[in-house]
Amino acid sequence: MLGNTYITIGLPVSLFIIMIGMGLSLTVEDFRRIKEQPKGVIVGTVLQLLGVPLLGFAIGGIFGGGVMAAGLVLSAAMPGGTTSNVLTYLAKANLALSITLTVLASLLTVVTIPFYMAYALPMFVGEGTQLELPFLKTLLTMMVIVIIPVCIGMFIRAKKPELSQKFEPAINKFAVFVLVAIIVLIAISESENMPGWFAEAWMPVMALNFAAVALGLLGGKISGLNARDSLTVSIEMCVKNSTLGLTIALSLLGNAEIAVPVVVYGLLMYATVAVLCWYGRRIAASSPA
Repeated sequence: MLGNTYITIGLPVSLFIIMIGMGLSLTVEDFRRIKEQPKGVIVGTVLQLLGVPLLGFAIGGIFGGGVMAAGLVLSAAMPGGTTSNVLTYLAKANLALSITLTVLASLLTVVTIPFYMAYALPMFVGEGTQLELPFLKTLLTMMVIVIIPVCIGMFIRAKKPELSQKFEPAINKFAVFVLVAIIVLIAISESENMPGWFAEAWMPVMALNFAAVALGLLGGKISGLNARDSLTVSIEMCVKNSTLGLTIALSLLGNAEIAVPVVVYGLLMYATVAVLCWYGRRIAASSPA
């Protein structure tokens, strides 16, 4: 499977298109919100880029290390995607803050992901293994498939806003199709290993998911954010860009096993965030207009 043309070429190209879609939803104004909501942005970014990955390391160690633990760190290091913005809207939380956190995390994780994986792989898999993620190659690859397409999308939106309105919904549907296609492809080609891998992965993934949600809610409350902003931060901690994680696992690392926690997390997070949406709407209903 890992030599499949779709994985080695099609997946990075698909992610490039998806990230253009993210750029189509952004304007320069989204970055100016950093000045308007500095506390929420700082708290959310620190928890996203530092807190959740550290949870990944801790939980991976508690559950015995190995390739699955490295995959757990990979899941934890992922930024949120535009899905988190939609879910924040459904939860009646702070959409402007959500968009800002998504943009910052998507740009900054270009550096943090290779950094964390440079520690996670030798720590959990062992020195001298074939499973390596060269820092510079990963950094350059992620710049090409994340930052450049986002900038292209923003440029198109600035110059041709009617095109962004036309193509953004189609690209969002394409993103869902790509994620489903990858999961199906892994399930078919690794059918013998998949039951054992899932049995090994689901408990640490669930622990990471719940811990990330709790970190967002408690971290927001302790830092003085209101309930709406704390919920927004929690949703950003919960929702991860699974397509990016699978691209790194399959195209750069060439390992299906390390992709399993990413797949399991990508499925589980929707159940968790549904509860957060219910909670957010309940808060909104009980608050003064």
